[in-house]
Amino acid sequence: MSTITFVRHAQASLFQADYDRLSERGHSQARQLGCFLNDQGLSYDAVYAGPGKRHRQTAEIVACAQGLPERSISVMSEFDENQIGRLVTQHLDAIGAEFPDVALLDQAFRTATDATRQQAFARMFAAVARLWAANRCVRPEVETAAAFRERVNAGIDEVVDRAGPGQHILVFTSVGPIAAAMQRALCCADSIAVDLGWRIRNSSITEFVFSEGRFTLDRFNSMSHLSDQVDWTYW
Repeated sequence: MSTITFVRHAQASLFQADYDRLSERGHSQARQLGCFLNDQGLSYDAVYAGPGKRHRQTAEIVACAQGLPERSISVMSEFDENQIGRLVTQHLDAIGAEFPDVALLDQAFRTATDATRQQAFARMFAAVARLWAANRCVRPEVETAAAFRERVNAGIDEVVDRAGPGQHILVFTSVGPIAAAMQRALCCADSIAVDLGWRIRNSSITEFVFSEGRFTLDRFNSMSHLSDQVDWTYW
């Protein structure tokens, strides 16, 4: 039996000019994950990362902690995040005009205090994500839920096909591709996959076992490498 282990990137820099880089806490999370994998004697036959800076930084820090060269990491665009963020950053006014509940959530986010800003953003983002999953806020330049699912599954097919029997694969990516892998294993609807995604923490481990014709969930959202729950973050 072979395994494919998905790691969500460590904490990025939410509300900063460059979101797509690890925060100080994110660097710590990635280092702790690398040390944990090393201490457990876990090794992988192939390592992949999505194209985002946060994906590659997490992979590189973990690889360094395990004494692996950065060149051992293969970057695959198939494991990039979905484009819900693009809807939020580029099309929110139009979506809010069509869906008043989104407009109210956007206003609540814009007027939130520092203490409530992250929670307000999460509520607004979740509302847009549900519309995206239901194919209700389609924009020609934004990847649909169906196209995203197809892209991620193509990436999974590619790395699984490359793997020999008994091999272990490690993939650094984001919430969306991990939720899509969950959807593949559980045969659930897009809406359920999106809701599952909200539980996936930064640097968490979600693992699947596979063989010919089988792809089965074995471990979900594991945080064994972070003993201090202060480091258990979602954003």
